[in-house]
Amino acid sequence: MTNPGSAGDPPAVDAAPVAKKPPRKIPALALLLTALAIVLLFIAAAAWFIAHRIEQAAVRAVTRKEETVDLGSLVTRIRDLNRLETASMRVVSVSTIRQTYDLIPNALAGDELTLYSAGDVIAGVDLSLLKTEDAYRQPDGTVVVHLPPPQVLLSRIDNRATHVIDRRTGVFRRADVGMEGRARQYAEQNIRNEALRKGILPLAQTNAEARIAGLLHTLGASKVRFDVSTGAGPR
Repeated sequence: MTNPGSAGDPPAVDAAPVAKKPPRKIPALALLLTALAIVLLFIAAAAWFIAHRIEQAAVRAVTRKEETVDLGSLVTRIRDLNRLETASMRVVSVSTIRQTYDLIPNALAGDELTLYSAGDVIAGVDLSLLKTEDAYRQPDGTVVVHLPPPQVLLSRIDNRATHVIDRRTGVFRRADVGMEGRARQYAEQNIRNEALRKGILPLAQTNAEARIAGLLHTLGASKVRFDVSTGAGPR
């Protein structure tokens, strides 16, 4: 029997615990300095970018720009619009037309008709009247266009909406069959005059300038000004 601790056995070794080193912490000051450096770097980059953009804008502001705009082509494109309709109004009117006699009461020999009428008035500019010399360039590059005056292009009565609302004829006479036709002619002229009174021509002028300015900008004109002919066009 072999005794413990005999010469043939290796000596017993007691395992001592090994102490682990705690993880190394980065000092708070180093973290703060790193974050500060990143912020300063970002601020410097942003400042450089802004300064670069300002420099580019300044260079563009003082750099002379040269535009090439063919005025003849502009006039041709404008003239192609022909009779440009730029304003419309719906007008209603109630008018009365009557026939009377000085010595005979209307109840006996008079004839009266009251007409309710509605119609449309369209105004604009007849650009076919535009000439090549009606467009020129000023020294600052502004393109000036001399437009024809605005005018009423169309005035029409709406026959479906127009009707007689009252008719009175004397007991001793026949109704005038042509009275309604004359009343309609009068109503159409009255509708036209009412649209003029409400300012359809200035509205047509303003809208025409806006439409044509948009066209000229697409054709390369940076600044546009309009010079309107004195007086209104045909009415």
